[in-house]
Amino acid sequence: MPKVNLNPAFVASPPLPKDGKAKVDYFDAKFSGFLLEVRSTGTSTYYLRYQDNGGKTKQFRIGSPENMLLEEARNKAKTIKKQTVVGFDPRDVQKRLRAVPTFRDFVNNQYLPYAKSYKRSWEQDKTAIDDKMMRLWGHRKMNEFNAQDLIGFQNKLLEGGLKPGTVNRYMALVKYIFNLAERWEVIEKSPTRNVPRLEDNACKERFLTTEEMCRLLDALARCNRPAIPEIIEFLLLTGARRGEALGLCWKELDLDKGVWVLPAERNKTKKSKTIPLSREAMELLKKRRDNGSEYVFPNPETGKPIRHLFWTWDKIRKEAGLPEVRIHDLRHSYASLLVNSGRSLYEVQKLLGHTQLSTTQKYAHLAHDTLKQATEIVGQKVGGAKVKNGG
Repeated sequence: MPKVNLNPAFVASPPLPKDGKAKVDYFDAKFSGFLLEVRSTGTSTYYLRYQDNGGKTKQFRIGSPENMLLEEARNKAKTIKKQTVVGFDPRDVQKRLRAVPTFRDFVNNQYLPYAKSYKRSWEQDKTAIDDKMMRLWGHRKMNEFNAQDLIGFQNKLLEGGLKPGTVNRYMALVKYIFNLAERWEVIEKSPTRNVPRLEDNACKERFLTTEEMCRLLDALARCNRPAIPEIIEFLLLTGARRGEALGLCWKELDLDKGVWVLPAERNKTKKSKTIPLSREAMELLKKRRDNGSEYVFPNPETGKPIRHLFWTWDKIRKEAGLPEVRIHDLRHSYASLLVNSGRSLYEVQKLLGHTQLSTTQKYAHLAHDTLKQATEIVGQKVGGAKVKNGG
């Protein structure tokens, strides 16, 4: 293990190993542990030799003279050696980095198996990933992405003709995948944190006004189709999702206690949910008790849940003068009625079955309007008192 004064001239033309040896290590006289390994083939590599926390001697590759100047390699070795003193082991870090999976491997071996365990729409995720991401990212390691990569992907989707709302749905999936990778310690930090959501002017929450609700209820009363008008009214009364109401079984209801226990397998969040029922909802259900089916709103011809109600709904909403209102807007309207009646966002979250309060935050502006009305009451009281006192 010869010790030499490593300088550019020596590195440019180092003595080859002798006596048939495959390589020789030239240790730097200026910096302990820094060395140049020269092989019989004439190629050479910079290394740092150090001891880990357990006192074991290890060697870490710094780089090659072909792509790194001597002083650059020496400075890099000094930086790494300082880190080894406080317990940093560059070999272990390098090993972990090499073990980081590619996007394809992470999705196929970790994300999709996890999504299948709780997410009914996992096949939609797989289709989106295969269609838009896999060919572009499949070969890249999960730690090789940065925010600019994802912003570029977002822009590419826009340039491909997708609307902002659709792009946001793709990006929500991308963010979820990388956030899980961070949570599971596959990567240190998700690259999605500084990727902004696109403004989607077409995505506005639609709430029925009191006058619009009256028009809708009148149109429902005039509709002679079986079950569907009652389904729509039930959605408005409970804030339930369309699929939850269509598959409602009598065994899920406790009409004595006035509650609906939605089982985990029918809930979007894969958790059981208890939904309290209003007096009006109870009256609607009691009228259907003798329908002869295990389902509350069965197809009269098959006895099975109704699968399609769009055409009847489309006719009803047009007759009510509400052609743009979607069935899901009934859920929004349920929430707006609660908030505008002074109920808290926490209560709305529980009634709608949101797992995250952030999902309910879109109704926060309604809470602000209610608070504004409340403070106006105080203003009127104070103003009335001033007039009474001759102020």
